[in-house]
Amino acid sequence: MRTVNPLKLEARRREILAAAQACFREKGFHGTSIAEICSAAQISAGGLYRYFASKEEIIAAMAEDERELVSGMLHEVAEAEDFFSAIESLFERFSTSFCDRSHVALAAELLAEAARNPAFATIARQTEMAMVADIETMIRAGQASGQVDPALDAAEAATMLLAAADGLGMRMVILGGFAPEEAGKALRNFVFRYLRAPLPEPGETRERTHVRRVEEG
Repeated sequence: MRTVNPLKLEARRREILAAAQACFREKGFHGTSIAEICSAAQISAGGLYRYFASKEEIIAAMAEDERELVSGMLHEVAEAEDFFSAIESLFERFSTSFCDRSHVALAAELLAEAARNPAFATIARQTEMAMVADIETMIRAGQASGQVDPALDAAEAATMLLAAADGLGMRMVILGGFAPEEAGKALRNFVFRYLRAPLPEPGETRERTHVRRVEEG
C-alpha cells in the first residue's frame, strides 16, 4: 500500500488554490470554469475533485487560508510589548495585498455573490465572525497594556475597523476615490487615531486617565 505524503498533498492543494485565484482575478468567479482551473493547475477534473468538490469549496479554502494568515499577524500584535509599533509593522506587511486592485476587486465580487448565493453567504459570515473575534482579541490586549483607549467597546471597535478596511478597498476599486497607497495610508491613520489611548491631562497619571476614560465611556 502506497503511503500518501501529506506535505506533497498540501503543496498540491496550494497550487490548485493559487491557480484558481489567478483565474478568478482574470475572469471573475462566474466567468471561470472548473476546466479552466484544471488547465491552470495542470490537473485533471477527477484529480481536482479529490481536493475540492466545487468552486464554492475552493473559495472557502481561500478564505480560510487568508484568515489564518491575518490571524497570525493579529496575534503577533496582541503579544507585542509596543502595540502601535507592531500595528505599524502589520500595515507594512498588509499593504501589498490591500493595495492590489485585483485582490480587492475579487473580494468585492465575492461579497456581491454572497448576497444571492447562500453557500457564499455562509462562507462570508463565518470568515467575518472569525476576523472580528481576532481583531477584538488584539484590541483587548492593547487595552490591557494601557496603550489602546479603554473606553472603546472592543467588539464594536473590531467590527468598525474591519468595515473601514472593506469600505476603503471597495471605494478604491469601484469608485476610484483613493489611489492604493492613499487608501493604505488613510486606513493606517484612522486605526491609530481611533485606537490610541488619550494622553493624560496635566497633573494626571496614566492610571487616572484610564479610570476617567472608562467613567466617561
